[in-house]
Amino acid sequence: MFLNDPVILLAVITPFGLMTTLLLCLSYLGLGKHNTSLHWWLAGDLLMAAYHVAALLQPGVPSGSLAWLPVFTPAGAHAVGTTLLMTAVGAHTLALYHLLERGHSRAWHLRMLLGVPMLYLAGALLALHSPYTLPWFCLCMFASIAIQARVTWRMARSYRGAWGLLAGQAVLLAFQGSGAIMLTLHPLPPLPFHAPFFPTIDALLMDALVSFLLTLSYALALQEQLRQRILNLSRTDSLTGALNRRGAGDIVAAEWQRARTDPHPLAIAMIDLDRFKSINDQYGHAIGDAALQAFSNTVMRLKRQRDVLVRWGGEEFLILLPYTDVTQAHGFLKRLRDALHNGPVTPWLPFALEFSAGVADTDTLASIPDFEALLREVDQALYRAKRERNSIELVNPA
Repeated sequence: MFLNDPVILLAVITPFGLMTTLLLCLSYLGLGKHNTSLHWWLAGDLLMAAYHVAALLQPGVPSGSLAWLPVFTPAGAHAVGTTLLMTAVGAHTLALYHLLERGHSRAWHLRMLLGVPMLYLAGALLALHSPYTLPWFCLCMFASIAIQARVTWRMARSYRGAWGLLAGQAVLLAFQGSGAIMLTLHPLPPLPFHAPFFPTIDALLMDALVSFLLTLSYALALQEQLRQRILNLSRTDSLTGALNRRGAGDIVAAEWQRARTDPHPLAIAMIDLDRFKSINDQYGHAIGDAALQAFSNTVMRLKRQRDVLVRWGGEEFLILLPYTDVTQAHGFLKRLRDALHNGPVTPWLPFALEFSAGVADTDTLASIPDFEALLREVDQALYRAKRERNSIELVNPA
């Protein structure tokens, strides 16, 4: 059977790895063009394919018109190929780190990519003609996959595809761990490098099956990430980073329902930047956009994690303050006004930002039937505040 021939099996597996890489490129060319995680995963797949190709570049394997191809001795093919395989695992680990949207320095990337492979290569060259070459490889592979599995475990909270990755990593950990133990307790004779050296049939089949499972699971996780990004873009105002009306709909409904059944109040503030039309007319729309961004950034810095900022439209913003009464909300808005007036929120603005606001809470207006009615009351208070400018108007229960 052809699967009993390592050369034929390698010839089958190598294009399989290259086709997997190509399919990933084509599948995510548009959305994934600037996706660092995808770039690292593709680099790992290419390194995996290079690992298979290295075994084919030994004397006596290519024949006929391809007899000039061999560039490695059998010992060199083993050392280079296994190091490429371990580097591929490191590249895939970096891809998973970036899928979690965590950034690190270039030095950290180099350590993660080349740390274990270089340690392995140094040990492999020393033990190349001893019985401990394969146990050393299994041990280093086990360490590389364990690092990757630790990253994947963190992903499992956010991406379903992580469970497929964990399944493949569990199989590899069992395979490499048992191999390291058995080969250490019962060492094999030194590897014969007088003829072309190939991985075992079991190892090649394991590589093919697990690589397919890992790539498929990663593709699923990547799809989930891209879907979440698209959803966030549809719910978030691209200029200020605040939620838009569509994104705030479910949150507003949930907070309103909680405030109706919970003894703790919900405060609502409607804010309008003063003289915003004059800013656009005098300084241009670029400065106007910078003013909106500066205001949003200042609110994000001062608000609590549970508070919600919504760009309601134009220069109007809505702030939901759960577990906050109208007096506490008034204090928050005063701190916001002081932060905008006293500190340079951004060097791009040649003026201090001012705003007017209307504020109410669900305890003060307990008889209001729905959120829209409460919002109308807050909007009326904002209208009164705009008459004086740079003021905060509380809703009168009467």
